[in-house]
Amino acid sequence: MKGSLVLAVVAIVLAIVALVLAVVLPGAQGPVGPEGPQGPSGPAGSQGLAGPAGPQGPAGPSMIVAMGRVSRDGSIGATLNVSSVTWNSGQEWWEVALNGTDYLDSKYVTVVSTAFRTGVSGYADHSSVGGKLLVEIFDTNGTPIKEGFSFVVFDVNAS
Repeated sequence: MKGSLVLAVVAIVLAIVALVLAVVLPGAQGPVGPEGPQGPSGPAGSQGLAGPAGPQGPAGPSMIVAMGRVSRDGSIGATLNVSSVTWNSGQEWWEVALNGTDYLDSKYVTVVSTAFRTGVSGYADHSSVGGKLLVEIFDTNGTPIKEGFSFVVFDVNAS
């Protein structure tokens, strides 16, 4: 009987060990299931402190060679480097002489805008001759007219 009791105890111990191993040791992994929906975004973090401002850089080159505003009667206002403005009635254009500049329209970038009175419209054009800036103002029919204008001459190669 002693032998059968030992066998019974061993059988019970083996059964418990088998049961524990079945629970503790995983079986073969099953297939991956479908992906679930994305969860909500988390809260944004706080913004960090601004860094210190850097030093100011050196001043850039002044590209403006000359500028001015000329009224219909030839008076000059708000000018820079303009020595004279005259109306050439024979050619029907304005001649603008610039201080220290032998003006050539292909050497500079020039912007001319008209200063038309109410009820007058047209356009402006410019060219050069003899070192002067020439400004022509035309009505909507292309006829030259004596009208006021503003201009700026830039030197894009200024350093």
